[in-house]
Amino acid sequence: KQTQCLGNMKQIGIALVLYEGDFEKYPPKASQVPDFMNRQNSYWRNNCLYAIAPYLQRQDRPSTEVYSCPDAKKPGDASDATETSATSYLPNGVVMDLSMDRVRTPSEVAIIQETIRLVSYTALRPSYGPSFGGCGKGMYTYWHHSRSPGVDWYASVHFKGGNLVMSDGHAEYRKASMLRAWHFGLADGPSGKAEDTHAARDNACYRPAFGY
Repeated sequence: KQTQCLGNMKQIGIALVLYEGDFEKYPPKASQVPDFMNRQNSYWRNNCLYAIAPYLQRQDRPSTEVYSCPDAKKPGDASDATETSATSYLPNGVVMDLSMDRVRTPSEVAIIQETIRLVSYTALRPSYGPSFGGCGKGMYTYWHHSRSPGVDWYASVHFKGGNLVMSDGHAEYRKASMLRAWHFGLADGPSGKAEDTHAARDNACYRPAFGY
C-alpha cells in the first residue's frame, strides 16, 4: 500500500508542476475547505486539490482515488470523506500561491504530506496561524500533529514514515524521525525552531522561510 500511495503522490507531483507552469505559481492558499470538489457547497473556495484536478481527472467528477492512501481511514467525525470529496493528503500552506523559484531548495521542501485520516477537507499543513492553530499574523503551525507521545497523525502512515511530494514535483518516502520543520518551509519563530522534529509541540509557531 505504501508503494501504491507513492504512485499516487508521483501523479500529484506531476499535476502540481504542470499547474505551476501554466499559472506561474502553485494553487491557491485556501484551507479548511469542506467538500473540496463540490462547488455547490456554500463554504467552498478554490483550493489546491480542486485546482489540480484537470491534470488528473475532470473537475465535475468526485475526487479521484489518486487523492488518498489505501491505508487512510475515516476519523468518524464531521470531517469524514464523502462520495464527492476524499483525501488523506495535506498541501503545504507555506508553499501554496508561490512560484517555484521563490521556494528555496524545492527538492527538499515538501508541498504535500499524508495523514492517516481520510477526510472531505482540503486542509493546508503547515497551516496559516490566524486561520487555524492560533498563531499570529505571518506565522505557520501544525506541520505535524501528535496523536500521543511518539505517534503522529502526519507523515507516519507507513512503517513510521510517510510519502511526500516535494516542491520540484518528485515524490519520495522518508522516515518521520528524519523530518524537520525546515522541510516544510519553516524558519525559527516565537515558539518553534527550523530544526524541530516531531517531538516538538505540534502547535508551535514558526515564521515562513520564504514567501508570506
